[in-house]
Amino acid sequence: MGVPSECVAEIIQVSGDMHAMIEGKPHKGQVFFSLPRFFCRADLPTPHGIRLKPLAYPEALVKVLGTYTGTEAPGVVLVTPPVETEVDIPPEAIQQLPDFLRLPGSLPFLRGVSFTGATMTAFIDPVLLISRILGSEAHGD
Repeated sequence: MGVPSECVAEIIQVSGDMHAMIEGKPHKGQVFFSLPRFFCRADLPTPHGIRLKPLAYPEALVKVLGTYTGTEAPGVVLVTPPVETEVDIPPEAIQQLPDFLRLPGSLPFLRGVSFTGATMTAFIDPVLLISRILGSEAHGD
């Protein structure tokens, strides 16, 4: 899984395990989202975080994120399993997904895919992913 480089501020070390899919750190003004917990893999180690740049979040999403930190413009960190490689794939190398993958109920947070030899990287849209995670928490998924 990949995150488009234009969305990434930096990759950071994360200390401590997350016990929930979403955790706010008010003293840091950040909201942490556990990708392994979202994908039902809470057993995976999560030593890294992808700190996202400020993105074009809808106003309603910013308000919900702010409830986790008590700030108006919280930072967002996607907590991940070990990041093994950083590869800068140009946007023009990311192919659109087939239409059936963009249907409601499928994987609406995927932006596209890129192929390097036999390796496929699926790129997420961080804004749609965070909306989906917040929605699944609200519904108890």
